[in-house]
Amino acid sequence: MSQSVRTLGALALGAFIVAVAALSVRGGPVSGAPTTTEPAPHSITVTATGKTTVVPDVARVYLGVTANRPSVKAARQAGAQVMTDIIAAVKALGVAEADIQTTNLNLNPQYGNGSTPKVVGYQISEQVEITVRDLDKAGDVVDTATAKGATDVNGISFEVADPVKAQNDARAAAVAAARASAQAMAGAGKVSLGTVISMTDATQPSPIFYGAGQFKAAAPAADVATPVQPGTQDLSATVTVVFEID
Repeated sequence: MSQSVRTLGALALGAFIVAVAALSVRGGPVSGAPTTTEPAPHSITVTATGKTTVVPDVARVYLGVTANRPSVKAARQAGAQVMTDIIAAVKALGVAEADIQTTNLNLNPQYGNGSTPKVVGYQISEQVEITVRDLDKAGDVVDTATAKGATDVNGISFEVADPVKAQNDARAAAVAAARASAQAMAGAGKVSLGTVISMTDATQPSPIFYGAGQFKAAAPAADVATPVQPGTQDLSATVTVVFEID
């Protein structure tokens, strides 16, 4: 029995020594383990905003037709005929079929003013979004559509076909602004501006969108074209740059 006790004690002591050794190994730093990167002690961190001005080259026109008729069939036929004429006329201006998209289609009963609700007719409304890639034709699209029976013009918006390039131009301007600010700070601090340690893009995503109002439009006079002015848009980007200093 005493021999067994001594054997168990030796085993327990051996296990304890192994456990302590394992803890000692784990307690030290592991070679090659990732560490948190802190800014260099001799550095300047600058956050700057850059701006670029773009001229839109794509327009989106929102228009449609609303018609009231005494029956469902009459309302549907009236709306379908006008919209068919509008689409054909817009295509004739050079707008591709893929650039004409139906955005809304409603058919609702209309009730009289009596004390007892009674259906007196039906109203159909169909709206489309037309993408115009030749801005010179944006006004023509509105004029042609209203001449063909469009009763609703719900607004127009503008954008650029390549927003990525415009955003990158703004980022480049932001980096240049950051360097100029860092250079001024380094000069004031009597140090030399070194290489870039890191750059972070802090730009908030924002689509290039130009306000689209909503209004009802009657057909314009034949001798007066609808003027469309795309204007310009300022696109901004923000970056944070860390520079080394000597």
